[in-house]
Amino acid sequence: MKKNVCLFIVLISSYAQSQISIQAYGGNKEAEVLGIYDKDFKNRWNYFASGTVSYDYETRKVSPAVYQSLNYYVGSNWGASAGVYISDEDVMPSLGLAFVKETRTLGINLFPAVTYSLDTGKAGLGLYTLLEYTPKLNEKLNFYSMLMVESDFSFQEHQASSQIIRLGLENSKKMQFGIGSNISQTGSTFETDINFGLFIGKKF
Repeated sequence: MKKNVCLFIVLISSYAQSQISIQAYGGNKEAEVLGIYDKDFKNRWNYFASGTVSYDYETRKVSPAVYQSLNYYVGSNWGASAGVYISDEDVMPSLGLAFVKETRTLGINLFPAVTYSLDTGKAGLGLYTLLEYTPKLNEKLNFYSMLMVESDFSFQEHQASSQIIRLGLENSKKMQFGIGSNISQTGSTFETDINFGLFIGKKF
């Protein structure tokens, strides 16, 4: 199934021109590469995907993960969404809602959904959120900020959540750089891990 989903990503990517964002991040515990792909098709269809590949310095473990969704908008901002989250530990399909709003300085992508874990065989609730805010500072620079939130709950308790935070500058060529943190919480006790670092990115 993972191979089929990856093939679907490649087919979608080759079919349509899109908005693409890539960031490299070096933290005190892990390094990470983040990619975001967003494409509006005709007839209210949209395809959205984000993926990460992280490297743990201590364990030398490489951990890939990707979230993707195919969305159909019934209004200017709201729609229905069918997605899947894939990592080296689980495959989690989802059905839910999509909310997207974009202005010159603000971008919002919100996907609340009912999820099903193929690893545990249990259903739950999930939320994927991407917020970007880039107000203009002068003719050459924008302030750049990004918040990416992923949360997974069973119907009994919290499973896992993560937050990717970026603060910095963006130039006229859409290059970004600054500071950030990757934060994660696991289990019902919300055991927390924080990874501080620097990032550099580019939008195409």
